[in-house]
Amino acid sequence: MISPSAAISPGIARQIETRLATESVLLAEEVKVQEHLFCNVGVDAPSPYLRCGSPAEDFEMLRQAVIVLAGFDFLAKCGDMMRPRNSKSLKIGVSFRSRHKSGEAFDYNQEDDRVLIVREYKSGSIYWRTYLLCDKQDGSLGKRANLQTDNAGLVSAYVFDFTAAAESLGWERIPAQRGWMYEASNKEYWHYQRVSEPQLSHHSVLPQRRD
Repeated sequence: MISPSAAISPGIARQIETRLATESVLLAEEVKVQEHLFCNVGVDAPSPYLRCGSPAEDFEMLRQAVIVLAGFDFLAKCGDMMRPRNSKSLKIGVSFRSRHKSGEAFDYNQEDDRVLIVREYKSGSIYWRTYLLCDKQDGSLGKRANLQTDNAGLVSAYVFDFTAAAESLGWERIPAQRGWMYEASNKEYWHYQRVSEPQLSHHSVLPQRRD
């Protein structure tokens, strides 16, 4: 078999080799940039990446806060994180400019049976506050609360306010989409995305010493 360079002039062959070498370098640099921009946060998710820096770091802080204060690793599994920039969804209401594409959003695991969601009204829209049933119900974790939940009826238990913790670390909820009463996928209670500045100090979700 004759190589391509043998069938053309030496000068053209060198140009082709130089171009291929240059493209290989550019591709390697692009991969390096992508790895620098997005960090693997080590969870079970289709694409477990968030933007490096505050999003990835504050997600890990939130994960550790839940472990300490609720007693289990709730964020070890997520429904969605990073999405390709050119991805599209057939679902009505899903934005092409989703914050998932910039590595600034996560969807927690909706199937965890320790999730409790409570309806809230804010600025004319419906939002959902997420509480988690604490692993221990002896008073050593969380706070006792009587909650009228949307998914489990009236619940009286020791719970951890996941939404409050998330918001204190720079994550915000989004409102439910129209038709949420008839289509569960429009509730959007599982979606959290970055805000420009955290509302509270990072220390607000960390456990307090008990002397």
